[in-house]
Amino acid sequence: MIARDQKEIILKICGLMREKDVLLCKELGVQIAGFVVDYPKAVPWNLQEQTARRLLDFVEGPVKSCVVTGGSYEKLLGLARRLRPDYLQLHYDEPLDVAQRLAAALIGQNTRIIKTLPAGPQERRAQLGAAELPECLRRLRDGGIFAALVDPRTRDTAARQGLKADVSFFREADSLGILPVFLAGGITPGTVRSLLEKTGARYLDVMSGVEASPGVKDEAKLRELTAILREREKLDL
Repeated sequence: MIARDQKEIILKICGLMREKDVLLCKELGVQIAGFVVDYPKAVPWNLQEQTARRLLDFVEGPVKSCVVTGGSYEKLLGLARRLRPDYLQLHYDEPLDVAQRLAAALIGQNTRIIKTLPAGPQERRAQLGAAELPECLRRLRDGGIFAALVDPRTRDTAARQGLKADVSFFREADSLGILPVFLAGGITPGTVRSLLEKTGARYLDVMSGVEASPGVKDEAKLRELTAILREREKLDL
């Protein structure tokens, strides 16, 4: 079970491609810096492994790193062992057994697994072996998965921008309290207050909502977003 009285909002800024944006995240107290690496489909934020390794060197102190990718167990394990991120986010319809094997293999280097959670029951059955949402989340938790991600992006829409969060599905998954659930989709400085009111989310995954263009973070937007979240945390105390 997760703590339902958690006050801190954990913010992951994903799709980082520039050193200056990584350093800005550190300055603003972003908890997780996300990098899309060797993703199986063409997306604007994709980094080659060598570039990702250079950028990961700037992630230190309280900021944690996350590599977002997809593919076979062998590919994912090799990438995680070479880059050694704090989190490995599986975002390409990987089945439960792959997520479980990775969680077990990477426990020694303290890399935690984040797994996308399909909204449709057929997709959940295909990936997780069950259609019922509580059972899917229990299987993820019992398999050593750290967190689930509710994201409107799928493997087929991974390059699209501006997709809206599935608020009702997120609320259903998060309300079960089985493991942490990240909310993604349409989170911007202009929408974040409303989304927090509607969902009570404590884990946010933001990418294009703070960008000037794909891979180029907008400093003003990022500063505004983090200021809103810190203000919200104070109100929740």
